[in-house]
Amino acid sequence: MTTAKQDLKKFQNNGYITLKNFISKKDKIGIINVIYNSFYPHIKLTGKKKFSVESKEFSKKLLLLRKKNPKKFGDIYDKFRLNAKLRSIFYKKKFLNVFSKILNTETENIFLNGFMLRLDAPNDKRNALDWHQDSSYYLMSHPKYNAGVCWVAITKNSKKNGTLIFIPETNKFMEKTKDNKKNAFFSDQKKIKISNIELKNKKNLNQSFGDVSFLHMHLKHRSGFNSSQKFRITLACRFHDMSSSFNTGKEIYKYNKKIKV
Repeated sequence: MTTAKQDLKKFQNNGYITLKNFISKKDKIGIINVIYNSFYPHIKLTGKKKFSVESKEFSKKLLLLRKKNPKKFGDIYDKFRLNAKLRSIFYKKKFLNVFSKILNTETENIFLNGFMLRLDAPNDKRNALDWHQDSSYYLMSHPKYNAGVCWVAITKNSKKNGTLIFIPETNKFMEKTKDNKKNAFFSDQKKIKISNIELKNKKNLNQSFGDVSFLHMHLKHRSGFNSSQKFRITLACRFHDMSSSFNTGKEIYKYNKKIKV
């Protein structure tokens, strides 16, 4: 068990920390129930007690729905990602305590936003993000950027199913970016340049269900490629220290404005 000072130092120096089996058994069951209840009316699933997100059958049926009825799949996904049970995970005391420790601030100063649910299909490139920093999109904590990104694994995530790829110790400053958005069906991208030396140090964010990782807002990362036969499912949010430097309404993903920094 690491101390608050050790977590803070590692977060500041390396740009990330991972806490194994951080999610309680009760919360794990709650998450699985949300997934089951979101999809069972639309695709035939095994009984709730035997249901598993690691099932190839689940991914196969989900892929078929996505292919045959993309609008329906999109509607289900939108409801799924807005579920209060999923978002409430990040507001639990144990999460707020870690946020405050690695940002070296009080829990009363923590602000959460940028809630995300990644439902990454096998062999899908449409919503993959190239090398970027989240600080390019979430400017509320400019210029100090005492902030981070929290990743919660729902499936067992590895290189094979396209887990996040990151470069340790690249969290010292924000790079200049270039907008690259093809159309409404592709994710907005603010691509940055990566050196050959940085590429040699890249790592995969390997996680099991219940593991939680905390990444600095400047940490350079990108999407992996899911070459498996199953969906990769991940929850995420952004956390900020409101006492350090905080600018209300400076979220490009939400407001879609050109903001100078």
